[in-house]
Amino acid sequence: MQAVPLAGSAYHEAGRPRAGHRRVRPLSTAELQQPCDVTLMLRERPGAPTLLQSLEWTRAAAAHLTDAQLRARHAPAHSDRESVMAWARHNGLRVLHEDPATRRISLRGTTARLGELFGVRLERFRADASSVEYRGHAGPVRVPALLQDVVRGVYGLDDRPIARTHLREPDASRAALVSYDPPDIAAAYAYPPLPRFGEGLHLVAGMIELGGVTHSADLAASFTRLGLLPPAILNVSVDGTVPQPDPSGADLEVALDYQVLGAMVMAMAPRARLTIVTYNAANTERGFIDAVATAASDEVNRPLAVSISWGAPEDGWSEQGMRGMDSAFAAGALRGVTYSAAAGDAGSTDASDDGRQHPEFPASSPHVWACGGTTLLAVGGHVISETVWNELALGAGAAGSGVSRVFAPPAYQTGAGLHPRSADGGLPGRGLPDGAGVADPVTGWNVVALGRLRVTGGTSAVAPMYTALWTLVAGLRDRRIGMPHPALYAARGRGFRDIVQGDTGGPYAARRGWDTASGWGSPDGRAIARELALAERRARGPGARAHAERLGVELA
Repeated sequence: MQAVPLAGSAYHEAGRPRAGHRRVRPLSTAELQQPCDVTLMLRERPGAPTLLQSLEWTRAAAAHLTDAQLRARHAPAHSDRESVMAWARHNGLRVLHEDPATRRISLRGTTARLGELFGVRLERFRADASSVEYRGHAGPVRVPALLQDVVRGVYGLDDRPIARTHLREPDASRAALVSYDPPDIAAAYAYPPLPRFGEGLHLVAGMIELGGVTHSADLAASFTRLGLLPPAILNVSVDGTVPQPDPSGADLEVALDYQVLGAMVMAMAPRARLTIVTYNAANTERGFIDAVATAASDEVNRPLAVSISWGAPEDGWSEQGMRGMDSAFAAGALRGVTYSAAAGDAGSTDASDDGRQHPEFPASSPHVWACGGTTLLAVGGHVISETVWNELALGAGAAGSGVSRVFAPPAYQTGAGLHPRSADGGLPGRGLPDGAGVADPVTGWNVVALGRLRVTGGTSAVAPMYTALWTLVAGLRDRRIGMPHPALYAARGRGFRDIVQGDTGGPYAARRGWDTASGWGSPDGRAIARELALAERRARGPGARAHAERLGVELA
């Protein structure tokens, strides 16, 4: 059957691995007969409103889509779905899962059969900097000609580790200058308390985790230490993933995420119930995309906001992977989910020595709140000084930042008079971060992990910090936020403490207003809540309900 290359599906070039990777060996006969799962993402339905059109319409009506409306408006065309299903059945593949809201179909076959059907030779590769072997292929995935206009992404043939955590601890030679409990940061950044301390409210937030587990003893000890009720932790398995303990790595990330998110929310709403849903997935391109999409279409738990402390430079992804995940973020935003992602801990070059700038994904997605980092000195809930975090000269970390090579400047940036351009050639792109917060481990966060109190930092702490803010604001307003970007960019800095000193180790430096080092700055939580309320009030002017009814959407 004739097959055509799928645009953006190549990670390695045809014929040879990319720099820093090498072929190890062909797959063995036993490996080829092992089951392999792939996720296909289908195109948006021809003739229907696009995700971007729906986002603009719902924003104009201060509304969001219900679960049923998201499926009805944005499920793939019936004919597209049937074409894929018929092709899969004809070729002996098993359908594992289907999610119309995010246009995904998961299939299972043998590794050999899937390699044959998608026109790739699957081999074992290894990155020079790693001892981990992975399955991959040189050149693009190919899809049958009859599906070339239908399938937008095929994820799972390549199972290389895709992301890393953005967590830092103080260097062994340098103790923390000062450290903060999460409620201290909530006070310094003026997070809004909920009326009646949140009594009667059940708040739900999410975290994406690609490794590690929650240790119940640490959960109990950390919140007892702060005098707060602990959140309920609910684990959701994505693609059958069973999280494994990783005491020397990802367990600390998981502890940081739920303690920052949970303690900041509970400090401002101590009588509320908080559930943190942890979406556990494999650390692969397929696993990461499916985790984001699962959170977007989770009709059972319905998180208000989702924190992502994992990421990789844009050139560590395939383009189809970034486009597919961005589509899932847009679908989640239509349901009112707010995503926040760490922008990285190695400066604007992301520790690369090629002389170029490397922004992180998924922080570079235009549908995600990108979280940069600062060095913070605060006393008694008052900020004394705050600068962009950069300790590269000391051999330590620095906040990630930059301009995307994949995503164009979004309308909320250009509408605010911002036209970010890359320092590599001056090409325009989505600029990041959107905002910042304390990430320097020398002025770090207190976290209980593996039975002891530790000081940690990194933009891994800033993502759950903003997720806590969106969760509180949603609880305060009794409605979902979705994408806060349009309202907060239109406010041109109102709601933030401007960071005007420091850089991220390259050409991106802080200045007055938004910049590609710290975004708008660090948050003033109460002011952000006011700006979001004002934006909603403007959108809900005369005729807002009629406008929402014409669009067939539910007022938020």
